[in-house]
Amino acid sequence: MSAPFDNRPGTRAPVTASGSSAIAAGGNVTQAQSGAGSFALNIEKADLVFPEACPSAESVDCPPVLTGLPTRAALFVGRDDELDVLNGAPVTPGQASAHVLHGLGGIGKSTLAARWAAEYSRSHAPVWWITASSRAAIEDGLAGLATALQPSLKKLLLPEQLGEWGRQWLATHTGWLLVLDNVMSPADVEPLLSRANTGRFLITSRLSTGWRGIAEPVPLGVLSREEAVDLFTRIRGEDPDAGELCEELGHLPLAVAQAAAYCHEADCPAREYLRDLAAHPVPMYAETEEGGDHERTIARIWHVTLDRLAQEPLTVRVLLILAWYASEGIPRTLLAPLGDPPTVRRALRRLAAHSMITLSGDTVTVHRLVQAVSRVEDDSDRHRLPEMIVDARTTAMSTLARALPADDSEGPSTWPVMRALLPHVEALAGYAPPETDTPEMARLLTRTGGYMLGANPGLASRALALLQRAEADCVRMYGHESPETVRVRVELASATRMLFDVGRARPVAEQVLADCLRILGTDHEVTISAQMNALKVASLSGDGEKALQLAEEALVGCVRVLGDDAPRTFEARTAVAMAVAETGDLARAKDMFDALLADCVRVLGEEHPETLSVKGVASVLARQTVLPEAPVDAMAKLFAAAGSGTDLVAALREVAEQIKRTGAVELGRATEEDVAAAELHLETCSRIFDDGHPDIVAARLALFKTYVDTRDERYSERAARLFVDTLKELGEGHPVTGMAIGFFQALQTLAEEMSGSSPVGTEDTG
Repeated sequence: MSAPFDNRPGTRAPVTASGSSAIAAGGNVTQAQSGAGSFALNIEKADLVFPEACPSAESVDCPPVLTGLPTRAALFVGRDDELDVLNGAPVTPGQASAHVLHGLGGIGKSTLAARWAAEYSRSHAPVWWITASSRAAIEDGLAGLATALQPSLKKLLLPEQLGEWGRQWLATHTGWLLVLDNVMSPADVEPLLSRANTGRFLITSRLSTGWRGIAEPVPLGVLSREEAVDLFTRIRGEDPDAGELCEELGHLPLAVAQAAAYCHEADCPAREYLRDLAAHPVPMYAETEEGGDHERTIARIWHVTLDRLAQEPLTVRVLLILAWYASEGIPRTLLAPLGDPPTVRRALRRLAAHSMITLSGDTVTVHRLVQAVSRVEDDSDRHRLPEMIVDARTTAMSTLARALPADDSEGPSTWPVMRALLPHVEALAGYAPPETDTPEMARLLTRTGGYMLGANPGLASRALALLQRAEADCVRMYGHESPETVRVRVELASATRMLFDVGRARPVAEQVLADCLRILGTDHEVTISAQMNALKVASLSGDGEKALQLAEEALVGCVRVLGDDAPRTFEARTAVAMAVAETGDLARAKDMFDALLADCVRVLGEEHPETLSVKGVASVLARQTVLPEAPVDAMAKLFAAAGSGTDLVAALREVAEQIKRTGAVELGRATEEDVAAAELHLETCSRIFDDGHPDIVAARLALFKTYVDTRDERYSERAARLFVDTLKELGEGHPVTGMAIGFFQALQTLAEEMSGSSPVGTEDTG
């Protein structure tokens, strides 16, 4: 060094440096660096530092083992597919590899990253972990990497210079892995990634968007049921209710692990944890294991995300509203009343970007545990204040009610919309206490219960629960004899007919009909519905004359109120024709059905549900010439029970048994044209009606009977296959299965007796 530093005012003596490792500085200089890597610090004097203390980044080799991981994730389950993606990532020369594990907070991103990084460190170095929640945190992490590689730098360089030295090292070396954990914005890491030409980056983030061109996304979902139970068992030990608890927690890894740790520390079974979770959700969602990070609880990790979203209040409000529906298949149209389309769409986009929801076409999915936390009032959480929860629940009721079809008939034209709304109505009814129900909720429950009874009798028990709640709502809001209350009671009477015996159903049906006549009068559609239900009950109880009287009264009312060509009028005409058949006048009944079918086709079309129902009855009667009185009575009960579930099963059993007992049934022989028509009818019914609708079961049995009526061995295999497929679709425990077996055996016996040949489809049906 040729001249000393001189800091006196006005002194600017020239300085020169000699030698490849020398440094020169003049004036008020704090730090200077030579091109060869020497440094000098000026604090009233100068010290010369040798290049070895601060070498260039390119010249420093990594020690054989250098790993900076917070954990090796010893407690780890599942994730085979994601590990395969990371292990199989191709290496592109001149380009660093980058993957981002993204998903909901608590989904296990950091655990997976730590597990894979620990395995990677067996053959690569350095493997370095940076908590990357901000740009400042990334700088600190790079500085830590620099000092780990060259400890002498810590005293020589400023923090930002250490970070730059770390970047230079990454850009000039290979074989390394840098884990950037909990990245909040892709923009925070893009400059770092853009400078690296070798090595690997593994990023974890709740953000699912913004990674195009930066890193390859690897989305993380929840664990499978088996994996979640395995995780719970490793921490807590075996528990018979572990599966149910994991299901309640939505198989979210963090929630399962914390619940297991709690049960282990408190020595309480999973069943007790479930009870406490239902009774005291706020403290339970805030629990973590002793000594654990209390910021890493279920409620807290999502609170941090909502803090970032709260600058637009609608975003948080949308999440709270979605919490009251089923977790999957939520129609986006439900949210339309909340604002103009761009505003609502932006709220959904932001929630999806932060992994709080998933968007798929026109529907939304929310993790069930996110929903559970979002339904719980918490005075200490500004995102879940009591008034916000009440607003979300009330809005969830009103938006669902607004989505109901404008057509109040509950006919098949409304079924697609009602089918989409059904799981969300049932979820809302399960989450919201009955005392919080609004008039919109009462209407929603009534319409949904009516749809369930009409579309699928197998839903009758679930419909009954909704309708009973709707009745209590209407009594509380409108009184015992209001039109709203009477309407619900008509639906309840139908549910009673479907679920209980005739002895219980008949007085209910008669009382409801009397109430309708007294309160609403004869010309009200609800009264007509009550008459239709009462006539079915009368028929089921064997009172054919009463059934015919009620059917004729209902028909007169339909014509007067709705007109000759209304679907309800055709339904009433069907009831009259069936009542005539029940009296034994089969020829007249067949003529009535022929005329009715022609009118249905002319007015409603070939594929209208009422047309299909009439066609099914007409096809059964078409080849009957004489039926003894007992089977006529049984078949009348069968058609009266159509659409009623359990009663339909009983009626079909009775038909089969009575036909089998009498044997004196004269049948026409079915033709190939009859077979083609029956097959087409089944295909159409399957396309028009919901699964489980009685007309589909009836169409299957009608086709099977047509195969039998051909007395043609060519249809033997087809008949047997149809029978077996029907039972498989219904399931072994379905009540119709037992009925179908009896009906199958009766018709086979009948065909054998009449034709003198071996029965159709005698192969083993399994």
